[in-house]
Amino acid sequence: MSTANSIAPKLAPPFPKGKHWLFGHAMYLKNRTVETITDFADTYGDLVSLAFPFNKVVIATNPEYARYILVDNNKNYHKSLAYDVLKLMLGNGLLTSEGDFWKQQRKLIQPAFHKQKLAALTKMMSDTSAALAQKFEHYAISGVYTDMLPEMTTVTLDIISKAIFSSGIDDKKAEYIGQQILALNEMAIERLNDPFKLPPVFPTAFNHKWKKIVANLDAIIYEIINQRRNEGVSKDDLLSMLLDARDEDTGEAMDNKQLRDEVMTIFLAGNETSANALTWMLYLLSQNPEAEEKMICEIDGKLDAGVELTFDNVLQFQYVRMVIDESMRLFPPAWSVGRRNYEDDTLGGYHIQKGTNVLIPIIYYHRSEKYWDEPLKFKPERFAPEVRNKIDRFVYFPFGGGPRLCIGNNFALIEMQLILIQLYRKFRFRLKPGFQVDMEPLITLKPKDGLMMKVERR
Repeated sequence: MSTANSIAPKLAPPFPKGKHWLFGHAMYLKNRTVETITDFADTYGDLVSLAFPFNKVVIATNPEYARYILVDNNKNYHKSLAYDVLKLMLGNGLLTSEGDFWKQQRKLIQPAFHKQKLAALTKMMSDTSAALAQKFEHYAISGVYTDMLPEMTTVTLDIISKAIFSSGIDDKKAEYIGQQILALNEMAIERLNDPFKLPPVFPTAFNHKWKKIVANLDAIIYEIINQRRNEGVSKDDLLSMLLDARDEDTGEAMDNKQLRDEVMTIFLAGNETSANALTWMLYLLSQNPEAEEKMICEIDGKLDAGVELTFDNVLQFQYVRMVIDESMRLFPPAWSVGRRNYEDDTLGGYHIQKGTNVLIPIIYYHRSEKYWDEPLKFKPERFAPEVRNKIDRFVYFPFGGGPRLCIGNNFALIEMQLILIQLYRKFRFRLKPGFQVDMEPLITLKPKDGLMMKVERR
C-alpha cells in the first residue's frame, strides 16, 4: 500500500452499476444504508466508488485500509463530510475540531476520563442505575409494554449530566434535551443525504427548525455555564475542570462559546451512543435466553457473595462485559467513521483523489463473514478474556481507532456494565409479541421505532 507521496495510478475504485441520473447512489444509501453498503462491498470489492452530486465518496471495507487511514497515514486524512454537518450542531468541539486546536482540547479534556476520575464516578453511576431499577418496579407491577429507548436515553443523560455538572439535570429538562438531540440527529442525516440542501444562512423551514433546536439547547447549557461562573466555586466535575483549564502557552481559559461546544459534544457522545447500545443489548438478551441466563448467574453469584460495585470490582463481571462487546459488534452505536484526504493518495492500488470522503462502515467489518464465524449470531463467548486480545483491532472497533479513538470509551463501558448489573439483578425484559425491530442508521445506530418491552420481575 502506497503513501500519499507515492506516484499514484489514475484508476479510481470501481463504481457500482445502476444509479439515479441526478442523485447518483445517494438514493440507494438513503433508503437501505447498511444493506446497500454490504451489497456493494461484497459485489465490487474492498474499495468502491460512489456517485454523489458535488462530492467524491469511496467505501473502504478492508482492515488494512482502515488501519492505514486511521493510523498509518492519519495526518493526510481529516474529518469527512458528515462532520461538516455535525459541526453545525456541535460547533468546534472535540469531535469536530482538527489539527493543533484539537490536540490542545484533547489534552485539556483527557484527565476527566482517567482511571482515577472514573473510579470516583462509579458510585454515582451505580446509584443512578439503581434508581432506574427502582423506577422499573412500577413497570413490572403494571405489566405494560414500555419503550426502552427513551428509558435508556434518560438514564445515560442523567449520568453524563451529573459527570459534567455534579448535580445533574431535572427529569423534565433531561427528557427535553434527549428529544432535541434525537431531532437534530435525524435532521443531520436528512441534511447529509440531501445534496441540494441550502446552507444554514438561507431562511428555509428546515434551517429555521434546525436553528431553533440548537438555540433551545444553547439556552440550557449557557444558563448552567453562567450560573457556575457566577458562583465562583470549583466543583469536582467536568465543567469545573474545563472552566479551570488554561492554555499552556497563553494561559488563557476557554470562553463560553468553546465551553458550550465541548459540553454539547460530550452530551451527544456520552448520551446518544450509550443509550442506543443499551437498548440493543436489552433486545439481544431477550432473544438469547441462554446468554441472558449466564449473565444473570454471574451477576447473582458475585453480588450474593458480597462483591461491591466499585470501579475495580465491576471489571470482575467478565460475562457482562462479553455481552456488551458482542452487542456492540452486532449493533455498533457509531456504525461508521469517515475521513477526507488532504492530498492525493493510493489505496489498494487505486487512486484516491484529493478531497475524497472515505467511508469506513464499522458495521460491515463487525458483521462480515470474512472476519467472523456465523457473524449474525449473538455469541458473547467471542470476547472471552483468553481470546479477546487476538481479535484484530480493525475488525472490531466500536469506538473508532487511531489518535482519535473515542475519549470516553472506558466511561461508556463502566456505565453500561453498571446499568446491566442493576437492571438484571431484579428483572428480565421481554419483547412485545409481533413488534418489528429494525435498524435506523442516523449519526448513531438506533432501533427505528424504539423497543417495546415488558419488564418482568425474575
